[in-house]
Amino acid sequence: MTVFEQQSVSEALERSISNAKHLRARHSATIAAARALARKIDAWDVIVAWAVEDASSVKGRPAVPQNDNVSIASFLKYLDALGLTPEDEAPAARPGRPVSKPAPAGPVAVASAPSSGVLKFRKRAASG
Repeated sequence: MTVFEQQSVSEALERSISNAKHLRARHSATIAAARALARKIDAWDVIVAWAVEDASSVKGRPAVPQNDNVSIASFLKYLDALGLTPEDEAPAARPGRPVSKPAPAGPVAVASAPSSGVLKFRKRAASG
C-alpha cells in the first residue's frame, strides 16, 4: 500500500507530475497553470489570516473571503486535463448513500408522460 505523507498541494502536484510518464511538452501551459493554482491554494490560509488581521485593526471586513470555494474545484479540473486523476476507480459507497453513477452518454430521452402530479395538473390546465 502506498503511504501518503503530509505535504503541500504544490509538493503533491510535483510528485504526481514526476510520476506521470504520459506528460509531454504540449502539457507545459496546463502544468504551469496548475502550479500557479497550487501555490495559491497553499498560501490561502496565510492570505486570509493577514486580511483578518488588517480588518480587525480598522474594525472592518476582511479584504478577501475566508473560504475559497473555487480553487480546489478548478485545480481538480487541471489534474483531470493532465490525466492525473484515476479514472478506473469507482467512488466508495457509504452506508445510506448510493454510489453516484455517471450520466449516460448521448442524447437524453425525454419522457412523453408527465412524471409528477404537478406536471399532470399543468398539462390538464393548459389543454382547457
